Amino acid sequence: MSTGEPSPTSTRRTVAAVFLAGVSVFLVLYETQGLLPAIRDAYGIDGPTASLTVSATNVAMACFLIPFSMLAPRIGHARQIGAGVIVAAILALVLPFTPTPELLIVVRFLQGVAIASVPATAMAYLSLRLPPAALPGAIGIYIAGNTIGGLCSRLLTGLASEFLGWHGGLAFTAVVSLVFGLIVVWLLRHDLFSTARSRAVPADTDPTPTEAADPDAVTAGDGVTEVGDGGTGSAQPPRRAIPLRGGLWRIYLTGFLCMIVFGGSFTMLGTRLQQDPWRLSEGAVALFFLIYLVGTVVTTYYGRLATKYPRTRITLAGMVIALAGAGLTLVDSLVVIIIGMSLLTAGFFLGHTGASAAASAARPGVDSTRSAAIYLTVYYLGTSLGAWLSAVLFADFSWPGVVGMCAASLIAVLVLTLTGAPIGFRKRN
Repeated sequence: MSTGEPSPTSTRRTVAAVFLAGVSVFLVLYETQGLLPAIRDAYGIDGPTASLTVSATNVAMACFLIPFSMLAPRIGHARQIGAGVIVAAILALVLPFTPTPELLIVVRFLQGVAIASVPATAMAYLSLRLPPAALPGAIGIYIAGNTIGGLCSRLLTGLASEFLGWHGGLAFTAVVSLVFGLIVVWLLRHDLFSTARSRAVPADTDPTPTEAADPDAVTAGDGVTEVGDGGTGSAQPPRRAIPLRGGLWRIYLTGFLCMIVFGGSFTMLGTRLQQDPWRLSEGAVALFFLIYLVGTVVTTYYGRLATKYPRTRITLAGMVIALAGAGLTLVDSLVVIIIGMSLLTAGFFLGHTGASAAASAARPGVDSTRSAAIYLTVYYLGTSLGAWLSAVLFADFSWPGVVGMCAASLIAVLVLTLTGAPIGFRKRN
């Protein structure tokens, strides 16, 4: 791989490949979320067991994000991305033909392993291949691909199931994901079949201070020189294997709790709407996932808010908005439920966006890339727990049980943000 300035064509090809990779893998990440009632009835299982088809994938992602981030420099970032998108799509093609719920859950877990290879690698790959000036915009495009893929994962699968049944809906989404995956492989072909492995950013390069600007930091040990120190080897505070200083543990916990709310509420929303008094179809339920676009709007304007108000104040406002939204969803009115879920979504993204940015921010003695990877790990663990726990509570207490779980998590974030009190961690000089 050349370390010189890439051509505009090469830059566009790299950005397009990573964008489509995000769309491809996130397209199959949540594909069973809107089909839980159909899966439950088809296999004769209960709601909590059916919800494991969502939780298993997210648990696998959480477990393999950091290992894949360490593996990529050894096998090549492009190769890992290319393999991930193809394997995830092929496993998605297997899903409609699984004869037992146990095998369905196992395949979903393996999908999560394959999917993890892309978010663990994508931003580091961009930082290696692009000039510093193009990096922030490219990362934004990649994140947009994740958002689009996550939305279409729920929307396309549900709408296709309306006409093809739930088996056909899964197969349709898998085919679309595979097409995008093949395009990614074609766009990455020069790096995939090159004998040279990805190399680090040259020493005379001045990368922008983003979480992707230090791709090798995931595997760096204590005492590694920070990016931007001019390469002088000046003394830096020792880095911890699991960075917790500066309130980072609180930031991780905020993302974890927020994702319990978001993942749990949307996982059981379809089940609620397919029961009395509405009895909506899979296609109609899928349209409710368009509420996810509220998050796109919120994240777009978050930067402007952050220039005017402290992050803690924005997080507090987000949790209050989400609490109000969760309460509104208790009303048996589709219009009120839409408003409530929109408010809950907006509040979630206010909290998650701030926590994600804080986890990736530069701190003395803290590996920002490792910190961001840990944040993503606990973030997807929150999705897994939220999906399973909401199904358990829904079975015992119906929708009010899910709202109670959301309220408890949101109040916990409020307490964390308001107190800022350490829990067993002392600051050392």
